[in-house]
Amino acid sequence: QISIRFATTAQPLGRAAPATPSWAKPLLWAGVATSQVSLFYLFRDLADLSQWVVEPPRASTISTWRWQNLYSAVTLVPMGLCTTLKVLYPHVCSWRTLLAIGGWTGLLYFSSAINPHFMMRARNQAKEAVFVSQDEAKKLLPGGLEETCIIIERDGKAVAYPDTQVLRPHVASGGDLGDDVVLTYCGLSNLGIAYTPELGGKHLDLHPMTQLENNLVMYDKNSMEPVQQLWGTTEDRMECQCGLEKVERMKEWPTYRLTLKDFCKAWSGAKVFVNDYSTKGLKRSFSENPVVYLYDLLMDTIFSQSIIYQKTNEKPVFPTLKNLDSRLPSKELVYVVPLQGDAVAYTKDFLQEKKIVNVQIGGSKIVMAYFPEFSAIGAFYNTTDRPVKTLDFYGRMSNGKILPRVESFKAGVFWCVWMNWFPLTDLNRSS
Repeated sequence: QISIRFATTAQPLGRAAPATPSWAKPLLWAGVATSQVSLFYLFRDLADLSQWVVEPPRASTISTWRWQNLYSAVTLVPMGLCTTLKVLYPHVCSWRTLLAIGGWTGLLYFSSAINPHFMMRARNQAKEAVFVSQDEAKKLLPGGLEETCIIIERDGKAVAYPDTQVLRPHVASGGDLGDDVVLTYCGLSNLGIAYTPELGGKHLDLHPMTQLENNLVMYDKNSMEPVQQLWGTTEDRMECQCGLEKVERMKEWPTYRLTLKDFCKAWSGAKVFVNDYSTKGLKRSFSENPVVYLYDLLMDTIFSQSIIYQKTNEKPVFPTLKNLDSRLPSKELVYVVPLQGDAVAYTKDFLQEKKIVNVQIGGSKIVMAYFPEFSAIGAFYNTTDRPVKTLDFYGRMSNGKILPRVESFKAGVFWCVWMNWFPLTDLNRSS
């Protein structure tokens, strides 16, 4: 009985595939078309690679980001439908065609929706960020003592963030400075800004998202709202179009630039941030995880070569700048004080010649100073009733009074990037 049952239920080995209904092919290609249109917007607006050749409107990038889950569904679900049709009706298309379309879709989707989060792994949490002693940093960093660093200073403490180490994470914890401080960094702008990630009494969990007009765009993981680094506030707050000075912004902390050598001299014993997934001696070895090792090696190469290009060519990596100013070479590094709707940029040559400049910016008395012993530039509030004539690196006057640093000071940003965002900036104001 068992053998008879098998004989009556088994299908012949040579059974023909079911006929393809007339509606199957149109449905399959409609699914492919729908998927590719959605994928186009994801790739154009959210993948850094696409912005080398295509300039998406800001509104489109923000909209695509906010609706990325819907775009993902409209990209992936139709491809799942196409695969189902192929299984049910083998003659609806060839496997070669379907696999080619699927591979193309997967590659572009990975580049748009997955790769940015893995490529730019933030280190904004204290438990993830790695800080080492100055002696360890000298051994680990590829540039040694000549590494250029962003320095955050707070309440008599300082932490150094070498450019090469914050290039990929983009957002790094404040370390010894406290959990309420993070450094945000954009290699395309050559700019580090320290913020307290809080708006409206709510904590912002900042992570890198993309770039727009050669400046970092982050997002708050709690609300998923974009945050432009140079604005220091969420996109929805800026949509009021009432001006940057009239919206709530994250609190800034003083930053400036030093080489690692000068940092060690100025702040003996202070810690140095290092990127644990890019630094030799800390990152995973090939034997531990060959896929991650090769991926990070490729990403490090792409990032470093892009920054070399950005520093050595008149044109920016991403040709998306709209406001150009010919008063200085486009990649000149400038030192900017933006205050209360006013902004003044200074060149290093100007400050080296003047040594100290007493100036009025945005209604505040400011002292710009060059310190040859550290080859450093600082900006301080003049809290005295007279011009400052002598000042040391720490802001101490000859009478012992210490001037506070300007928290909004931007140290060593590319001229072309700054002027694109703030075209009314004055240059080398001396009074």
